[in-house]
Amino acid sequence: MIKKLFLLTAVICVSLAALAHEFWLQPLKFWLKKNEATNISILVGEDYKGEKSDWSKYKIQQLKHYSAEGAEDYTAHLSAADKSIIEAKFAKAGNHLIAFNNSNKFIELEAEKFNEYLETEGLGYIAELRKSQQNADKPGREFYQRCVKTLFKVGGKNDSTFAVNTGMRLELIPRQNPYTMKNGDQMTMQVLFDNQPVKGALVLAWNVVDEKTSVTRHTTNEAGEVMFPVTLKGRWMISSVHMTPYTASTEADWQSYWGSYTFGYY
Repeated sequence: MIKKLFLLTAVICVSLAALAHEFWLQPLKFWLKKNEATNISILVGEDYKGEKSDWSKYKIQQLKHYSAEGAEDYTAHLSAADKSIIEAKFAKAGNHLIAFNNSNKFIELEAEKFNEYLETEGLGYIAELRKSQQNADKPGREFYQRCVKTLFKVGGKNDSTFAVNTGMRLELIPRQNPYTMKNGDQMTMQVLFDNQPVKGALVLAWNVVDEKTSVTRHTTNEAGEVMFPVTLKGRWMISSVHMTPYTASTEADWQSYWGSYTFGYY
C-alpha cells in the first residue's frame, strides 16, 4: 500500500513538473568587458535547469538588442550552426538588454492535467472561467508563446536600459537596476500585459548559487508589482505566466504568454 501511494505521489509530481516548463535566456556571463564575446543559450526546463530550446518548432517574432544607444534587430546574431544560441558582443559600456519573443505553439492537455497546470501556474481565474462555462471537465487546448529578456553589465557601467519596455505583450520590468543594488535590497518587479498592470499574477523569483536552486512565490498587487529581496550571488530568473481566452479561431480555447527576466552576478 505504501509503495502504491509513493508511486501515485511520484506520478503526480512528475506530471506537474512536466507542465511547469520555464523558458529563458542564459548567457555564459552577465558582466562583460567592452567587445568581449559571449553566447546566450535559449533554454527551456524546470527548476531553472534547462536544455536548449528546439527552435525548429517555432518562428522568432522578435529578437532585439537594447542599450543607451537605442534598439536594433539582433536576429543576425543567431548562431548559424545552432539557432538556440545567440552570439553577443557589445562595444559600448553600460547595460544591454536582449529581448526574445517567438510565435505560437499549440498544446492540448486532458482536463485533469490542464486543471493541475492552471493551479500550479497561479491561473486560478482561468480555472474559475472554465467552471463558469461548465468546461472544467474538458481538455485544455492552448496556444502559448514566450516573452523573455536578459540583462548585461558591460565595461563596469550601468544606465536605465534595465527598465526598457520592449513592446512584447507580456513585459516583466524591474523598478531598480539589479546591478546597482546592495545585498539584501528589495527588488520591485512589475508585470504588464498589453501595457496594463496585471493584478493577482503569480511571480516566481529563482536563484541558482553553486548549482543549488531556490525559488520564492509572490502575487502582484493592483499596480502589477511584487517585491522580494535579492542576494548578489549566482544567477536570477523572474518568471510569470499570463493567460487569456483565445478567440481568433476555433483551433484553441486559450492563449498563454510566458515571461522571464534573467540577470546574474558573474
